[in-house]
Amino acid sequence: MGRRRSTRITPALALLLGIALLALAWGPAVSVAAATTGPAKKKPRHAVTIPPSEVTLAPSLAAGGVTVTMPPVGLSIEYPTMAQALGTGSCPPPALTAEFQRLGSPPLELAGVSQDFTAPDGVISGPATSWETATLYSLPTAFWSQLQCLLGAAKDPLTVGLNMRSGNLAWATQIAAKAQSAATSGLSFSLGNEPDLYGLPNFASVDKPQAGEEAATANLYLQLANYLRPAIGSAPVIGPELSRPARWRYVLAHVVEQLHAQTVGVHLYPLTDCRSPREVTTGGLLSSKVGDSPTRLSWVVSQAQAAGLPAVISEANSASCGGLAGVSDAPAAAVWAARFVLSALKTGFREVRFHFAGDPYDPFVVRGATVLTRPLETALVALNQWIPVGSSVRTVPRVRELVASAARQPAGGTVLILDNERPRARPVVIRNAYRVHLAILSPAHAGLETETLSASGRLKISIAPNTVVAVSSVP
Repeated sequence: MGRRRSTRITPALALLLGIALLALAWGPAVSVAAATTGPAKKKPRHAVTIPPSEVTLAPSLAAGGVTVTMPPVGLSIEYPTMAQALGTGSCPPPALTAEFQRLGSPPLELAGVSQDFTAPDGVISGPATSWETATLYSLPTAFWSQLQCLLGAAKDPLTVGLNMRSGNLAWATQIAAKAQSAATSGLSFSLGNEPDLYGLPNFASVDKPQAGEEAATANLYLQLANYLRPAIGSAPVIGPELSRPARWRYVLAHVVEQLHAQTVGVHLYPLTDCRSPREVTTGGLLSSKVGDSPTRLSWVVSQAQAAGLPAVISEANSASCGGLAGVSDAPAAAVWAARFVLSALKTGFREVRFHFAGDPYDPFVVRGATVLTRPLETALVALNQWIPVGSSVRTVPRVRELVASAARQPAGGTVLILDNERPRARPVVIRNAYRVHLAILSPAHAGLETETLSASGRLKISIAPNTVVAVSSVP
């Protein structure tokens, strides 16, 4: 949770911001001092001086940048996880509604692996007669009325994923009708989850893939999507919700056109816990390559733009297969999320939807009537506040050894976001700084640390390794 203090540097503030670097694992998040113009003090003979970066608080930037048309952060929640969060009452716990509002009422998508195992309530009866029926998930009877109660208060737009694996039109029609009654601020649908992983057997040679498997799988997906389409009528579609978009690189434009999608949605997890937990580390999560991984899918944005459509990362988190405890639920995940979302926006994606599955990477969990937040949640709240709909986001060039981004907000004013990706602290002088607000995401501290400081036009701070600082003027 963020907290405010006075501008006076108290002992507690000194502990956080530090007047000098301390011997901590990561060092203090930010070290602050007003830049002076008087004579420099004599330095030890062998001292190494690191010339500071310099940047203007409200940089004058050329026209352009990326206009934010959706909340930068949305939610993608598995059906069973959502049902558990809604609880057993006629309406969900008030704390869940408050949490959705705290996040800024972002888009909510019911999807993920469970999408292709979900059946409407009341349609499954008697003993299972096949593996497929034995592994179906039946929605609770009160699910849609509880969801309507939540959305009526929180006002989140809703995307509902339909089960393509079972391919039951009657089931899809029933779920679509219930979703229509629950949605209060817009409704769209996705047809099937990660169809590039469905697999297509080669009965002529079962140990080998089919020749032209990419096109054959995509065409089968379109055939099944066309079968389910009457269930949703003219409602908007997001898709095709690919797990590894590169698999369908050469057919994606065709699929999007034939699907009549209004939004191109793909999934991205920069790390994976599926093979071994050793592949998910704090150092790996904080690497610039992982933070900047949305740039690998710039071609998806290009294809969407050629079709006149927005592209979103409709499911994402730190590591596939649920993430890893001690990494995905640690403060480093908040730093990663800030980098990842900024990279996605500047690549051209309109939004990133963070996945919940009852796993370590969930931004928050619901325990009875209580919502327990994790460090990742702090970043999601901050991003939707720093970069509201209507903002313009761009990279600030020539800020030495820092990744600098500026978000010009629709109400006026600019949030300057400084990211130190390097393994040592980085000094920076912020020009045009008089009374400023700092918001700090650090891998060493959970929560968003906030301070309001005064300076005489030049504020010098030292940003600790792998720390993100958002700076804005205070009226």
